[in-house]
Amino acid sequence: MKLCVECNIHFSEELDSCPNDGTQLIVVGDDSLVGELVGDKYRILSQAGKGSMAVVYKAIQESTGREMAVKMLHQFLNAKEDSVKRFFREAKAVSSLHHTNIVKLYDFGVMPDGQPYIVTEFLDGITLTELLRKRSYLTVREALPLFEQVCAGIAEAHRSKVIHRDLKPDNIVLQHVDPDGPYDSKDLIKQNSVRVVDFGVAKMWSESGGSSASLTLEGKVCGSPAYMSPEQCKGNDIDYRSDIYSLGVVIFETLTGQRPFSANDLMALMLMHVNKEAPSIGSVLPDVAFPAGLTNVVIKAMAKEAKDRQQSVEELWYEIAAACSGRRAPEVDVEHTDDWKSLDVGLANNPRSRQGVNPNRLSDHPDVVDWTRTTAELSALKSKRKMLNLTWRQMQLGLFCAVLLIAVVSLFRISTMVADGNAARLLLDAGNYSGSIQIFEMLKAKGQLSKENRELLNESYFRLAQEKLKSKNIDAAIPLLESIDQNSKRYKEAKDLLRKYRNRRRS
Repeated sequence: MKLCVECNIHFSEELDSCPNDGTQLIVVGDDSLVGELVGDKYRILSQAGKGSMAVVYKAIQESTGREMAVKMLHQFLNAKEDSVKRFFREAKAVSSLHHTNIVKLYDFGVMPDGQPYIVTEFLDGITLTELLRKRSYLTVREALPLFEQVCAGIAEAHRSKVIHRDLKPDNIVLQHVDPDGPYDSKDLIKQNSVRVVDFGVAKMWSESGGSSASLTLEGKVCGSPAYMSPEQCKGNDIDYRSDIYSLGVVIFETLTGQRPFSANDLMALMLMHVNKEAPSIGSVLPDVAFPAGLTNVVIKAMAKEAKDRQQSVEELWYEIAAACSGRRAPEVDVEHTDDWKSLDVGLANNPRSRQGVNPNRLSDHPDVVDWTRTTAELSALKSKRKMLNLTWRQMQLGLFCAVLLIAVVSLFRISTMVADGNAARLLLDAGNYSGSIQIFEMLKAKGQLSKENRELLNESYFRLAQEKLKSKNIDAAIPLLESIDQNSKRYKEAKDLLRKYRNRRRS
């Protein structure tokens, strides 16, 4: 069996590279732990799943007969100090959390051969990824109990000074949900059975340093690029609001069946998180009726600047609840971080809270809008559109003009949001020298190119020129070498190359 550490998918032995992204596959070997006793307590019964970093086993605690999940770091990562640190980070983070909606950690240790492991509750259910693969997307009413419980779990983590850093549908488990049967969100309400799992890249607030680029696997930034906040993508320091961005992406995908950003290239995807404004959920599914305020709540959660998002997960849930019940969201005190309000506190000035009803639980509201029904009614109106062809064409023309205006504004925003040069540096590090030159030259034209970035521009010229020379494209290389400043560290090398290849071209 072989594993792609980029997409976490296993493939047969005959393949050498991942057919999805071309990453070199790694042999994870046969499973010799089945039947073995771990920590003198836990008998391994079977393998439950694999990821890029660890393999999860179903086990039984021999003293109690209780089913457990034993997560074991892959053998090929044992010698890597950062991987071991990150693995124990999960144990440290999760052991401090005690909440219904967070996976319970019971034990952790190290095998005699130095292989670390943690022991958690065994979850019998499916991931949100598996549910969306089957259902495509969930209606608002179906998704609300799930959102409520995920927000409750993450809010508790934040109160304990833990940032998850890798929130995604794969790390949200729905217990007691039959993967082959119908999905009934009422079961989630009754059993409170949603769990947030995999704190493998969690960050403790109390730790010094702590940029999102620390503790990486094979040089990759922590987290999953499809759900990473702009500050994670840029390798900047992060706080709990990075989780709010990732939650916004998860909510978007759950309600639409699509992620807000997608690209074939990893760097392009990260740059979209940094620069591109997220679409609205209604633009992805125009035939589905969403609560009027919900679109703005989701877009706010995915704001590029952390200060423009909801300032706590509680605030995010309050706004979702208010939008879906047709109410105004109460003001939430976000000035403090050590004594945040919990999600079981009622909405401000709501008489229902005095009647023993949790106003945050949308299923308890008899007057909550049935958005599934509204969607059906909206679809029925399609037949009337033929009577409004002229008006509809006018709307299309107006929409085209609006899209054109948005595109112009977006281009302007991209040009201003890359002013710090971080995006250009990412491109330079990734070997996309043409892209880095384009951004640096734009900054230079605006008079915003710092001394450090000026040198990086010269470095980009030089490296791209080297590529052109290797491909024997001398005509393209010479102008690049000529663009290098006299004060640059690369100037002498560039001058020597110019002399050499100009003489060669004359001869």
